[in-house]
Amino acid sequence: MFALSETLAARGHRVDLLLLRQYGCRPEFPSGVRLFIVRGLRRPVDVAPALRNRRPTAALRPGPLPVARAWLALRRRHPGLRASPMLTRDALAVAAYTRAARPAALVSAGTAANLATLLGARDTKVPIVATIRVAVAEGYDATERALYPEARAVVGVSRGVAGQAIALLDLDPRRVHAIYNGVHAADIRRRSAEAPTHPWFSDGGPPVILSVGRFAPQKDHRTLVEAFARLRRRRAARLAVIGASTERDRRALRATARRTGVGADVAAVDFDANPFRYMRRAAVFALSSRWEGLPGALLEALACGTPVVSTDAPFGPAEILGGGRWGALVPVGDADALAAALEGALSGDHPAAADLWARATEFGMDRMASAYERLLAEVAVKGAE
Repeated sequence: MFALSETLAARGHRVDLLLLRQYGCRPEFPSGVRLFIVRGLRRPVDVAPALRNRRPTAALRPGPLPVARAWLALRRRHPGLRASPMLTRDALAVAAYTRAARPAALVSAGTAANLATLLGARDTKVPIVATIRVAVAEGYDATERALYPEARAVVGVSRGVAGQAIALLDLDPRRVHAIYNGVHAADIRRRSAEAPTHPWFSDGGPPVILSVGRFAPQKDHRTLVEAFARLRRRRAARLAVIGASTERDRRALRATARRTGVGADVAAVDFDANPFRYMRRAAVFALSSRWEGLPGALLEALACGTPVVSTDAPFGPAEILGGGRWGALVPVGDADALAAALEGALSGDHPAAADLWARATEFGMDRMASAYERLLAEVAVKGAE
């Protein structure tokens, strides 16, 4: 979303970025956008990088009245609907922003922001485009089923996510769109030239299999380590996992590696703002997720020209990899199949680096921005009718 904001601003649009909260690492704020932060709701977002770069920044100090009105109206339409305190606070921030900035449209990203936007802007005529970033494993709850139909349009980041939203949220298919996330392939390629700091990527040792992603059940690192252990019995290799992790996460990964007999060949690497320098030098990039939306790390690995192996997780990997044309797809949770696919990739069974790069460019940022421009123009016209 940061990259989309920056791209739209570079195309001449006035773009605001409203941050409700901050996750994990400090972000690099996009240029050319006006930043709104929330004061008084929780620990403020760390905006020091934006302030140092003299980015236009505004602090919101909202009052409760707009959300109270929106919430009462919603309760009348959907009796029994409940909102958590966090959702109510986030909706309060959206309501305050909408009153202060009078935007032509709101684009929200992710479940928490989608619900807050739909609730906070309920009493306005601002068209809302809610984007769904990931497949749901256990369906949608009552709050989501009540609020998502309030959106002027819903975007799934893959065809699979869009189809699931239509089916599970009972949405009008004409209001649901699939728009792939974009990548700056040329920028990724440029940054991948930087030298990695971990010794495995420059010591001339066995090939390194790389995985990049947060430590969470969704990513299923346990199956990845078990698959690597099977592979390791047949040939020399090493596995590196890069992600924003806690010490508890790293201990769990190391424990699985020791249990499967590959403790010395598995490394948990802390988050790196430039994982592309590792991707470019990895022998294979592995994605072991149980579910996804459109895994950006898979696109980034392709942009680095690195062979990829992925689970056929719902949804996204199969669409990125063309059903297996651009990288092997294996069943979710199948360590044997994943090990075999990794061994095949290490043995040279994969497309050429130039072809992988070309595939990544098909998911370019400009294509994504153009799709959002068309959609926003459409919902704005319908809103004026």
